[in-house]
Amino acid sequence: ATVVCGLLLWLLHRYGAGRAARRTALAVAAVSVVGVGLTRVWLGVHWPSDVVGGWLIGALVVALAVGAYGRWGDRGPS
Repeated sequence: ATVVCGLLLWLLHRYGAGRAARRTALAVAAVSVVGVGLTRVWLGVHWPSDVVGGWLIGALVVALAVGAYGRWGDRGPS
């Protein structure tokens, strides 16, 4: 959820979505990501530390993807 929502938010920003659309998407993404994490703990299938770790790894993946795009853009790695 973190990776998908993070990348969708980045795409909205990159392609110039309006401020209201970005704020709405941010709110929906935050509720979605937090909701998925909390339900995992509530259902007893993950420890809270697992969820926080997943959020951090997801954020790292998004940061690496955005950074890679910034470095290589549409041309791909050379």
